[in-house]
Amino acid sequence: MLERPLVIGLFWSLFYHDSATSLHIAIFFELFWLDLIPVGTFIPPHLTAATFAALALTTFFGFDDPARIMVILFASMPLAWIGTRIEGLLREREKDSYNQLLNWARNPLSPNLPTVLVLRSLLRSFLAAGVSFFIAVMILRYIIGGLLELYPGVFASMDVTWAYLWIAATLGGLMALRVKRAYVILGTGIGLFILFMLSSRF
Repeated sequence: MLERPLVIGLFWSLFYHDSATSLHIAIFFELFWLDLIPVGTFIPPHLTAATFAALALTTFFGFDDPARIMVILFASMPLAWIGTRIEGLLREREKDSYNQLLNWARNPLSPNLPTVLVLRSLLRSFLAAGVSFFIAVMILRYIIGGLLELYPGVFASMDVTWAYLWIAATLGGLMALRVKRAYVILGTGIGLFILFMLSSRF
């Protein structure tokens, strides 16, 4: 439960004393990925990365307007799938450690081997996830900052409320279908919606 967006948003709001905006962002991601249940070998989108990135960028830019925060929300979503890919690669790397542990179980010569394997796995995961997250957030920071400098009044002039964003997030129920065509339709619809709103402001 600590990885759920609502929990992350609650702790973020307590730390930065901005409960309204933080919880609004958390509710958006909670609704969008409400269907995800990490069972078996399925690696779900990395909710923590997307939620943390959106909260961090919103706090950094000092946004409280849903129209501007909407840009951050959609820009942070790819981090969820990037996190999934990184976790998949890390799991592949852990096969060697698993084989070493099996050999140790048959012939436990070194009593410290399990501890070494766990610590090495934790350190590898921390470095890979931490560095990737930092680079991704910095890239988003400069991209969003550049857009704001080029079009300072475009996003603020959009008539968007949190209710609109939450309704859009409920379309995430299509993700429960586990069909790639549904993902393509959802992504295309979001892209066309953003382009339509942007074009109406120029």
